[in-house]
Amino acid sequence: MKQFQPDQAATQSFSAAQDQRESAVACPFCASTQTELDALFGQQLLTVQYYCHACHTPFEYIKDDAVLYDYVERKDELL
Repeated sequence: MKQFQPDQAATQSFSAAQDQRESAVACPFCASTQTELDALFGQQLLTVQYYCHACHTPFEYIKDDAVLYDYVERKDELL
């Protein structure tokens, strides 16, 4: 049976997604990266709620794959 080998472009794309996921979301009020995912749903379905520990302000952020990966990692840590 032939084993699947990802091509170079797919590997680079995956690495870029991991780098993006590892970068923290910056607070729009104070630019701090000491933020935490607070809720998966904001006022709109395409936003999530974050909380800034530096200025103690909740804010909304548009969902992307990095946010969903962050949620899954947090959920796995709790289990």
